[in-house]
Amino acid sequence: MLALALAGCSPEREAEGAQQPARATVEVAPSTPVRGPVQRSVRATGTLFGEESVTIAAKVPGRVAEVFHDVGDVLAPGVPLAQLERVDFELALNERRRAFEQSLARLGLEELPEGEIEVETLPAVERARLQAENGHARYERGRLLRERVPPAMSEQDYLDLKTAWSVAQADHRIAQLGARAQLAEARAQKAQIESAQQRLLDTLHVVPGAQRQGAEYAVVQRRVSVGDLVTVGAPLFELVDPDPLELRVRLPERHGGSIELNQLARVRVESSSREFEGRVARISPAVDVRTRTFEVEIAVPNPARELRPGSFATAEIETEIEPDVLQVERASVATFAGVHKVFVIVDSLAQERVVELGREGDGLVEVLRGLDGSETIARRPRGLVTGTPVRVVVGGGAP
Repeated sequence: MLALALAGCSPEREAEGAQQPARATVEVAPSTPVRGPVQRSVRATGTLFGEESVTIAAKVPGRVAEVFHDVGDVLAPGVPLAQLERVDFELALNERRRAFEQSLARLGLEELPEGEIEVETLPAVERARLQAENGHARYERGRLLRERVPPAMSEQDYLDLKTAWSVAQADHRIAQLGARAQLAEARAQKAQIESAQQRLLDTLHVVPGAQRQGAEYAVVQRRVSVGDLVTVGAPLFELVDPDPLELRVRLPERHGGSIELNQLARVRVESSSREFEGRVARISPAVDVRTRTFEVEIAVPNPARELRPGSFATAEIETEIEPDVLQVERASVATFAGVHKVFVIVDSLAQERVVELGREGDGLVEVLRGLDGSETIARRPRGLVTGTPVRVVVGGGAP
């Protein structure tokens, strides 16, 4: 019975085998590997920073009277940000002005002249000088009377005149010293007035001056409100110059010989689909001994404010051009599960080749391994497997 069954099945299997169609020929367009120049680059990731980041801190203590701007405002240098209460500083300034006026009155001056002052012209010193000159004149007249024969002045009167002259000279010197001390005090009081004026001006906090023409600052953070009592050094605002930005990346030390100033860098961020161009602006001369990397700063123009400080970014720093590199059309490469392959046409049959790819650009991709450049490759190799019959048609192939 088993023999009969097997004998009965054999014709059916032969009929099924005869019904299987032969593998169809696929029309493909040919593509040939080419050799040409390739721009080498170094890929790095980092964070975008403002070229200038400023923390506006309180220069004097006080209570916040007004806040003029908030987060997101873009401001030019010199624009007011916050005003502290002025009353205490105005009172201190007036107090110092009154003390200075009192010192000028003691000196007999209406204003303090610039530069050195001849103390002999001051009223108190001039009075002492005149008294000393008068004492000297009286002494000389007494000396002449004393020298007559017989003397016309007693010894005691002569000595009194001499003593009076000496006292007048001492009073003159004391007046000179006192005038110099009063002048020094007046100058100190004038400096105190200037300091009080500056403290009064410091109650108004403004956007600082920029290092380049036309620069602006954006308010990143506001840390105070009206009524807050702040101390010296308390942060009030965080400002950043958003154009240009600096992308700070760290590169392995093996790239130290290929990175140079002004090299082009192509920057991408997750918040935008477009590519931004920057230039290498600064290169650290030292390598971090812990990470064996060095820092590179890339200046990225940001006139439209599309990039934001603090964003994560990726940069391709173009280093050198390699003149003779094997490349194929990107459309000729099939990729699955991270494996790249092309189909080479050999004796009208497709043969799969696994390749290792490098830099991609302008529709071409670099082939590092897997081809020698003499092959003919199928473009858009969809549906091909090794052994598939193919017919080369210029301009044909899968759409």
